[in-house]
Amino acid sequence: MKTIIQYYSDFIITASAGFVVLAQYYLENIEGLVPCNLCIVQTICARGIFLIYLLKILAPNLKWLFDVVGVPVFFTGIAASGRQIYLQNLPADQLSGGYCDIPFYLIFEMYSFFEGVGKVFQGSAKCAEESWFFLGLNIAEWSMIFFASMIVLLLLRYSLLIFKGQK
Repeated sequence: MKTIIQYYSDFIITASAGFVVLAQYYLENIEGLVPCNLCIVQTICARGIFLIYLLKILAPNLKWLFDVVGVPVFFTGIAASGRQIYLQNLPADQLSGGYCDIPFYLIFEMYSFFEGVGKVFQGSAKCAEESWFFLGLNIAEWSMIFFASMIVLLLLRYSLLIFKGQK
């Protein structure tokens, strides 16, 4: 198990992210689900993780740099899915109109970057809709599992490297 985590964790992350990107494509284009702005952030994060770790496999000399770039993307995905799970568990009367009805790109045309990010993470009733389930979990919960499990895999990899004495 140690060997698999140490030597194949980058491939596992890349393959898992590729699967998530394909699943998101399927849900959006074949099932016809319209993603809210928090879902779009999760999609961007999954695509970013796929590209970062694919490049990490292709450029092994800069492995640590790709992890430094990838970890904030993981945490952004965790934040977006966590916020969406929180909104889904709020009572309907506490949900405001919010900014999920405004298209994603338009938010960043209307507001500065950081203000736009705040508006996206504010969410709305549209972000709280649960329209697809698999094994009893919705899309946001599966996203949280993906991002959190990949962070755990990275932590396992680096803890094994540290305890083994390698850098």
